[in-house]
Amino acid sequence: MSQQYFPNNDDDDYPVILLIGNTGSGKSTLGNLLLGQNKFIVSDSAISTTKKCQMAPIEINEKMFTVIDTPGIFETDKTNLEISNELAQVFLQCTRGIQAIIVVMEATRFTMEQRDTIDRITKLLGKESLNHMIAVFTKCKRAPTIDPHLLFNSLVPEQKDFLDSIGNRFTISPNLDIFSEPDDPIVTRHMMNLKNYIVGIPNFYTADIFVKIYREIQETEEKELREMRENHINPYQHYNTSSITFKDVAKCIIERGGQCFAADSKVILQYGKVTKISELVIGDYVCCGFENGKQIFSEVFSFIHADRDAVTEFQLIDFMKQDGSLGTLCVTPEHHIFVNDGGTDFVKNVIPHKTKLFVSDGEKLVSIVTTRMMKERRKGYYSPLTRNGTILVDDVLCSCYASAPPYQSLFNLALAPLKFYTKIFPSNHLDKEIHPYVKFLNRGRRIVEFLDYLNFPQKA
Repeated sequence: MSQQYFPNNDDDDYPVILLIGNTGSGKSTLGNLLLGQNKFIVSDSAISTTKKCQMAPIEINEKMFTVIDTPGIFETDKTNLEISNELAQVFLQCTRGIQAIIVVMEATRFTMEQRDTIDRITKLLGKESLNHMIAVFTKCKRAPTIDPHLLFNSLVPEQKDFLDSIGNRFTISPNLDIFSEPDDPIVTRHMMNLKNYIVGIPNFYTADIFVKIYREIQETEEKELREMRENHINPYQHYNTSSITFKDVAKCIIERGGQCFAADSKVILQYGKVTKISELVIGDYVCCGFENGKQIFSEVFSFIHADRDAVTEFQLIDFMKQDGSLGTLCVTPEHHIFVNDGGTDFVKNVIPHKTKLFVSDGEKLVSIVTTRMMKERRKGYYSPLTRNGTILVDDVLCSCYASAPPYQSLFNLALAPLKFYTKIFPSNHLDKEIHPYVKFLNRGRRIVEFLDYLNFPQKA
């Protein structure tokens, strides 16, 4: 992220009370009521006025906690990758673990968005997070605020099921337009109930719980989308999860970086010059394959993103060329490469001694079987975009695309407007932030994932 997600603070040694919910649901107002003072900026708009988490210390029953007000992390228009990156930033502040997860929702109506938010929270934090959740309803009318039984009786079955799953821990954040008197006893009663729920949770939601859930999510999604592969890669497998901290998790998620090539990967420029991918500039023509025994070249019209300093975990794929020399492709696990019958797949799905790559012999592309896979952390990553969507890296034919299900022709079509635009207005995007147009396309990733689901029977 280009901006600091958290203000500087000295409170990250306290257990965390996390406020989550949709933008405009009343998280910041609740935070101020809980703190007993106006520490958090409150927005009158459905659009978040702050992109940073707000945080402040609080003492409850002689125990210190840190209240963190999150800016709409689980909004339904975000991808799971975006949510994971934002959660990682939150985890940097959770040295001691999370005491309570307060889910803030409007009582006025139960929308599809609220249901989706609850589903995503449970999926990404795991069912064990339910043991730490407390529901707080906002924007209630006077009568149900005074008598919560009236509120409970008005809830739809899905809301009641959710409350049942969290042990019926719920209370109300009173509407200050109605209960505006200083030290109003109704406000005091509900905040006292909330504090009792918080300190009544016997243990922390810790990083090892998150890692366990993350592993389960990876395994489940892999099983649903394709056959389990022999070399399934897990970014946390080198951690001893009995001692892992949220900062370890955050560092691992953040440092996984983008989906791209290592800085010292080799590409071939026009006229035969071999150079590092880190030395490419927009406007260069790079080899992207062969036609009639001759190299063909395509213009680099932009970069998805690049960072010369970020430490990223790469996958190294070893292979032996026809002349007996050894080759290695160094790329992130979610990148697309051309394999076997000419289709594209994720690097993480390569199986040594089984998966075949398309490797240059100087005149054509030859199908070569891989020999070994291993992981390595390296400094710097680059993700160039060529006009025909392919690029020859370390003598291996690769796609320029990553992350979403690998449909080369579909993404060539999706990027056509950007290719046309950069013909008229050349791009200068060479930044660690993902290209704005690619970020826009990522919003539609669910459509592509649905296509992948429909295609699964043919692929399996």
